[in-house]
Amino acid sequence: MTVPLHVLNAGDPDAPLVAFAHGLEDTWQSWRPLAEWLGPRRRLVALDLPWRAGNDYRWRHRSPADWLRSGLAALPRTPDVLVAHSFGGNAALQMLCADEPLAGRTVALICPLYRPPGGPVTWALFDRSRETFVQHIHDGLRARMGSRAARIDAGLLAAMTDLAIERVGPAGFLAVFEQYLATADLSLEAVDRPVAVLAGGADPTLTPKAAEVLAAGMPGGRLHLRDDYDHFCHVRHAQGIADRVADLVRLARATMGTAG
Repeated sequence: MTVPLHVLNAGDPDAPLVAFAHGLEDTWQSWRPLAEWLGPRRRLVALDLPWRAGNDYRWRHRSPADWLRSGLAALPRTPDVLVAHSFGGNAALQMLCADEPLAGRTVALICPLYRPPGGPVTWALFDRSRETFVQHIHDGLRARMGSRAARIDAGLLAAMTDLAIERVGPAGFLAVFEQYLATADLSLEAVDRPVAVLAGGADPTLTPKAAEVLAAGMPGGRLHLRDDYDHFCHVRHAQGIADRVADLVRLARATMGTAG
């Protein structure tokens, strides 16, 4: 099974290439606000990964990194920047720790899942993670709805959230929880290409402390933390995220001796 690609902006043939990998129960279309801020001078391509909203979770026979690898391999060349959010960010992180060139010349990890090494895996951790997962389903639904969410009755919105959580079920939560647990054993020291870790104080998944540990563990890592960023900051704060992505485009092109 292939990973569909969607061109958000065609750009010129030699324009900087930016690829996007969405999170679990999200959609490639969530990158549109960010694409608008990045402008027409870059080639922007969004991957439609199998963990999209409404999926049946049968994709789990392959690892998230394997699916992301398949999508990136279908691009005309290695991305100047890979922008990956949440679960998609973890797929990218797996590729980075394996030093895979396909993962991009530079990378922006937006609110990935990360568990610093050393902490015990307990039932309390399981329960907290499940509560956070449910909150993300709720927040993700509202983020995709945009301004429409404010016009919908609160009871109806709650019912829609409950239906979404029921549909996702244990398979969706376990897919996320397994990825979260595995991050404690990643070889971050192998990541020497430029990686921007974009995190926020309003994100219940990646705490500021965990974000600091993640960025510091990668030789090429750099942390960008804002107190007002939540888990869906690429939608709600698209301009600020676009500025960081543009910085990475310039960095990638500078190493190639071309303009960004």
